[in-house]
Amino acid sequence: MNSVDPQGIAVVAEGLLRGTREEGVTVFRGVPFARPPVGELRFRAPQPVEPWTGVRDATRPGHASHQLNYANQREVSRIVGEIDPGVPGVIAGPLSVFQAYRHNDADEDCLYLDIWVPDAARLKDLPVYLYFHGGANIVSSGSFERERAATLAREAELIVVRPNYRLGAHGWVHFGLLDVGLPEAVNLGVQDQFTALTWVHENIAAFGGDPDNLTVGGESAGATAVSHLLTNPAAHRYFRRAILQSFSPYNPWGTQQPEEAAFVAHKYLELLGVQDPTELHDISANRLLAAQSVLGRYFPADAHVAWRPQGAVVDGAWVPTLPALHLAENRIEKADLEVVIGFAKDEWQFFRGHTATVRDGTATDVQSVLSQVFGANKAEQLYQRYRGQYPDHKPGLLLSDIMSFEYFKLPSLAIAQNLSAQQIPVRVFQFSYDLPGLNGQFRATHTGDMPFLWRNHSERGLAAWPFFEGVSGEELRRHHETIARASNEMGELYAAVIRTGQPGAAWPAFDPSTWNVLWFGEQVEVRPGLLHAEWDSYRQLGFDNPRSLEEALLAKVREARTPDTGN
Repeated sequence: MNSVDPQGIAVVAEGLLRGTREEGVTVFRGVPFARPPVGELRFRAPQPVEPWTGVRDATRPGHASHQLNYANQREVSRIVGEIDPGVPGVIAGPLSVFQAYRHNDADEDCLYLDIWVPDAARLKDLPVYLYFHGGANIVSSGSFERERAATLAREAELIVVRPNYRLGAHGWVHFGLLDVGLPEAVNLGVQDQFTALTWVHENIAAFGGDPDNLTVGGESAGATAVSHLLTNPAAHRYFRRAILQSFSPYNPWGTQQPEEAAFVAHKYLELLGVQDPTELHDISANRLLAAQSVLGRYFPADAHVAWRPQGAVVDGAWVPTLPALHLAENRIEKADLEVVIGFAKDEWQFFRGHTATVRDGTATDVQSVLSQVFGANKAEQLYQRYRGQYPDHKPGLLLSDIMSFEYFKLPSLAIAQNLSAQQIPVRVFQFSYDLPGLNGQFRATHTGDMPFLWRNHSERGLAAWPFFEGVSGEELRRHHETIARASNEMGELYAAVIRTGQPGAAWPAFDPSTWNVLWFGEQVEVRPGLLHAEWDSYRQLGFDNPRSLEEALLAKVREARTPDTGN
């Protein structure tokens, strides 16, 4: 067994690293796992790190991937004003949350990871948790301060690794599908994630980690990263377990069909006034961000579609097929796999809680959204069933309930049923803690579980999250106490899965007969049958599987696309 020496030195394949002490653990920051994808390597596959001589300083984070931040916001807004043809959509989420995720130290030179190593690593091989950050493939990083892993690593005796990957057009617009100029520019973000996984597997023993006890996990876009690894047999040998939190196949970071991915690439060229894709080698990164802004708002807020302009693409290689369909329908050929699937009670409040329909919509407004996919009769049936289940919810909140289930919970539960049928242990949880900030309007929303699971729930830490904005000191102290209790209880179950896959009787495996779902709120308890009525509501309409939703939601995209592209 190798491990970090008392001076904080680790020896990896490329050379020596010196870490630093933070919050009771040794942290190695800014560790390169691939060459900087800049210059001639822009829009190229990740390349191996070049070895270095001497001891490399690993005490500061590497650059986050290029993204919108305070340093470039004015310039990007100016360019958006020049190129925006008048798209009707709105930003998909509250502005305050996006601001909370902003990284001012952002650059195309971004392929770095951070490693948190507890002192226990000097005594034994430790389990490893490789976590891919969320952020819709357009914001955040592995070094995001509010998701730092020191407390989780120290208290649970885990080695935690958080990598960056290319964001936006640099990693998720597939110009290689256009057949000219940039042949490698297909699924570059996926390739970055795969490269990080292989680097960790090959080097984690140098930090005291066990490469044969490695769990991959992620939330939101990070869960989609995990879904790609589960779908790609070439990745299976590098990890033991998988955790998917807030996995959604239909949101902007979801995996695309090739036709739509090529359409998005064409729209980028059109918006940027580029004829030859090779010109993108020299175009400013901020212009790419401006085009990203336009494509992200391409459809109206109430469009009921699977518009995925910043997601991976099915290419037959890195992404052999749509992960949601594969994981919900096919046999998973990976021995000894164990899986955790989680979602938030009120996922949709994050994305559309600020829109007029969710805030103040009428029953007619809500059924108008639903009828786009289900037709008027089925839309009314679905609305009335949810109204019966949640009689205290206003129409707009019922829409949020429905879309939270459709876009997140239904595909997750379909996957859980398929895995369970194959005797693959799968455990399911729902984050259900109603968050008090912003007048409580976002409830138990998307990303709300982050301070709980990373255990960064001091009063100061909670106050830094937008979902505690406006909460008084006294109320914040009360929430801190209940969050700490729930976080500790849930955190031990979560860590037990990563360590051994066996959290015990407090969290039994999901199966279709018991339908065990762990309620993760002020109380942490198993609730058999949770969400079964919602599942039946969709089943009775003929939409109880990801394939039926994929077909219906994609059809709406293809109907609505502007005709001026010729596609």
